Amino acid sequence: MNEFDDYEEDEYYEPTIADEIMTEAIDKFKTALVKGKQAAAENLTVWEASLSQREQTLVDNKKELRKKEYDIKSKEKSLESDRKNLERNFYKTKLLEISDEMGKQYFEYLYLIDYRYNKVDKCKRCDENRKVLATRPDRTKIEVSCTCDTSVKEWYVTKIKCVFIKFSSGEKGFNFHFEYDNNGYEDYISVNNDSIYESVDSVPKEKLEKKRYYSIYFTTEVEAQKYIDEVLLSKDK
Repeated sequence: MNEFDDYEEDEYYEPTIADEIMTEAIDKFKTALVKGKQAAAENLTVWEASLSQREQTLVDNKKELRKKEYDIKSKEKSLESDRKNLERNFYKTKLLEISDEMGKQYFEYLYLIDYRYNKVDKCKRCDENRKVLATRPDRTKIEVSCTCDTSVKEWYVTKIKCVFIKFSSGEKGFNFHFEYDNNGYEDYISVNNDSIYESVDSVPKEKLEKKRYYSIYFTTEVEAQKYIDEVLLSKDK
């Protein structure tokens, strides 16, 4: 016995027809599986592209719909604005006719004079509440108002609009006067023609001397401001 006597060669089996058929079937199945995956991936890509196109179409349709809605609303607002302008002009024309017949002049806008108090500019010595520390004779510290904690009177012109006409009847017969918007307040300002002035020179001397500002209405902002500068702010001689 030599050293090769214990070696056994692997036995070789000749593939049978059944083995060949099985191997061929497995290869075909693998090929079909690969092709199936490729086809599925391609179909998925096509489906995603179609879905993306549909979504884009839906977005475009929504944009077009919003645009049409906006155009419709814009046209409605424009038509409503035109209607109101026609109505306003009609009533304004009729109002002027009635006013002329009754000897009263109509002004859509008037300018009145009012005043307010404004804080003077804050100085650098005081805190945000305009307080400064002061020392009492007993050396204790207290907070007192700063000298800048004061206000100055400011005259200004404000524009008011005629909002409606108030009619009345009494012993003297039928009458009416104009009601003007009081700058957002609930009450309205009733204005008679004898309180309306086209210029400062047309204001009665008595009102000028007393520097009255209430119940005085100007037809222009320029004259109202002139009344402030030349009358209300003028120094008494």
